[in-house]
Amino acid sequence: MASQLSTRSDFAETFAIHVALKASLKSRQYDKQPSVRKAAETLCKELEAPRSIYGRQLQMLGLMEKGASIADLGRRLRCSRRTAFRYLNHLEEADIDIKLDGGKYFVGKGMVKLMRA
Repeated sequence: MASQLSTRSDFAETFAIHVALKASLKSRQYDKQPSVRKAAETLCKELEAPRSIYGRQLQMLGLMEKGASIADLGRRLRCSRRTAFRYLNHLEEADIDIKLDGGKYFVGKGMVKLMRA
């Protein structure tokens, strides 16, 4: 399942799983089950890794907090313009409000704050 989540592009679904895992770890829900805790920690790390689509999308959101052009996004994510646009489309399909102003893409600070919770 972990490998499927890191290669799928359904941002909203993966984000929900990621947030739930982080909340469970933070509340120490898995403290009595070390193997489950370790599996949850490993999955969180795999999801956040820059080699996963979701990890790149998270990085993209962080870059768009201050504004980033498509060239900036491609360069920082080490991907083509086409892939950067595809990631933008995935985020928009997940109802994330992305604004284009002066050739730079911006995302609301509320999304970035939620992402870091």
